[in-house]
Amino acid sequence: MRTMLQNFCCLITLAWFLVPAQAGVVVRQVEREPGSQNPAQQITMYIDTGKLRIEGNSSGDEDFVMIFDQSRQTVWMIQPGEGTYIEMTAADLQKMKQTMDQAMGQMAEAMKQMQAELANLPPEQRAMMEQMMKGRMPAMQSAPAPKVTTEVKSRGERVGPYTCTLYEVLTDGQRTGEVCVAPLDQVQLQQAEFDTFRAMAEFYEPLSSNAPEAKMGMAGLAQMDGFPVRWVDYDGQNVTSEWEVTEIERRSLETSLFAPPSGLQKVDMGMPQR
Repeated sequence: MRTMLQNFCCLITLAWFLVPAQAGVVVRQVEREPGSQNPAQQITMYIDTGKLRIEGNSSGDEDFVMIFDQSRQTVWMIQPGEGTYIEMTAADLQKMKQTMDQAMGQMAEAMKQMQAELANLPPEQRAMMEQMMKGRMPAMQSAPAPKVTTEVKSRGERVGPYTCTLYEVLTDGQRTGEVCVAPLDQVQLQQAEFDTFRAMAEFYEPLSSNAPEAKMGMAGLAQMDGFPVRWVDYDGQNVTSEWEVTEIERRSLETSLFAPPSGLQKVDMGMPQR
């Protein structure tokens, strides 16, 4: 007669064969020059629940790697060619936000003082100085945050093997992008894996107020139901960027993909790299 320990071991062995190995998703994307089929940049994403690795390479630029670990609330930005990496935590981003907010406040105060001094100048000199300031210090011109919305333009669009919904991205009512979004089951993503993207967006949220383009990307993703398989950016009527998913596969991913390789030098965010 088998002992209880033998029965337990038998069940463990059986479970090993019945339960598939934990797998993640590999997504490959390509950016093409507007109106061309020539790739300008290629991106590969490795996605597992709570972890995300993005590798990129483009003609004329160095390769880069970014790793996000949701449980540790940490991002590593790696430059393989330099042999270095930067580590950023949620606390680091909060400090960066405080520093930027302080700098923006000082700039706003300086602008107020300049405007007070300009008010004492003759009209012609004041107009000339205001024009010079506008041209040389555009970042100091105050402007309300852009309002980003999305609208469904059409359904049943085809992008390669994917059937998707086409969204139009509007910034202050003007078209700035079009995104084709496929259901998660078509791109082999589980909900928990897709939620990793949203977790990364939340991680960077402290900086979004100082980076409108990042805020637009986060807002657009939150308003769409699915995973983008093709997106086009516009400046007026001109296409400025075209991205498309070229391949998706589900397979086992080594845990080493989601940590900085050994032998790299860790550098501070404010420290110049060699």
